[in-house]
Amino acid sequence: MDRREMLTRFGGVLGAVSLGGCLGQYEDLAGSEGDSTTTESTTTAGETTTEGEPADRTTDGQQSSLTDSSFEPATAECGKPAGDASVQFSPGSVTVTGTISGSNTCYTAKLADASYDPESGTLDVTVASVQKGGADACAQCIVEIEYEATFSFDGAVPASVSVVHEAMGDTTTVTTAESG
Repeated sequence: MDRREMLTRFGGVLGAVSLGGCLGQYEDLAGSEGDSTTTESTTTAGETTTEGEPADRTTDGQQSSLTDSSFEPATAECGKPAGDASVQFSPGSVTVTGTISGSNTCYTAKLADASYDPESGTLDVTVASVQKGGADACAQCIVEIEYEATFSFDGAVPASVSVVHEAMGDTTTVTTAESG
């Protein structure tokens, strides 16, 4: 084994070990701030879901309204740029799970907007990758941030759901799904 090959291998091992230490420190920071398991909840029962739009829709004589939503970012690990989502329709609810990219380990996912149009029966969901407040030490790598959002409806679920990601300077529609 020549000297350059040994230094190359040692450098790769040293880099992996030092990154692991940074990520361990990140988890400690995130845990102390409560950011890694943040749950946002918005109740819109009897209110409007977007400016001036009513939250009710009639489908086959059945009233439908968005009654509650929750959003929870799950894991944020170094990886490659990612942007995908899947939609699951259940009686009375819609669940969106996905992965969005972040610029470094100080980023998390946030539900930026969820608007339900009762006339057309569409739910538009926007998830953004945002920098956490109060985080000082960040590993410099692209992160894959997993998330789950649940939307509860009183009555029929939307006919279609569109999911948009705002991450790393880009806005992209990652999926559109139709119910039933």
